[in-house]
Amino acid sequence: MKKQNLFNLTLTALFIAIIVIMDFTPLGYITTGAFSITLMTLPVAVGAVCLGIKGGIILGAMFGLTSFLQCFGIGFMIDPSASFLFNTSPIATAVTCFIPRILAGLITALVFELLSKSKKQSLISISVSCSLMPILNTILFLSCYVLLFKNTVLSGVAVKTVFLSAISLNGLIELLVTLAVGSVLCKVVFNFVNKLKVN
Repeated sequence: MKKQNLFNLTLTALFIAIIVIMDFTPLGYITTGAFSITLMTLPVAVGAVCLGIKGGIILGAMFGLTSFLQCFGIGFMIDPSASFLFNTSPIATAVTCFIPRILAGLITALVFELLSKSKKQSLISISVSCSLMPILNTILFLSCYVLLFKNTVLSGVAVKTVFLSAISLNGLIELLVTLAVGSVLCKVVFNFVNKLKVN
């Protein structure tokens, strides 16, 4: 048990390091106007599948932290709307950055656990779980954004513009990258992790 816990802790630290590296390189966020396309869903999805619920929550929170730190100009690619959102409402911004990502990581891990019971960790169950991460991230983030900022200057036309941008370009790119790259990468990492567990 101690050996397993140490292994999970080491793997979690590895995924956190990947997220940090992505945050301080062009790999993490790509700014495209109102909001940025994020590829942070990739390591969170892979980590949630390989580490389970606890890993999904921790990595989701780490993803949320990288997003929140943009409010203070920390990171390689800074979303121009980040500081404006923080100045409008620091609490609402923190909730919008953290809660959707934590829930997305949690749900991704839960879905994989449910599917793997019947599908035996097949590529299909991994692909479905990985695809959920960017979809959940987009839906939950936008839900928080619309709910918490609906009574501010960001409401109305601004919200509709951001929403359409996110579900069309941003959400589609995040989904395709996580599905194409994440599924294959996740299958390789998952098999490798299982071999190490056995040994």
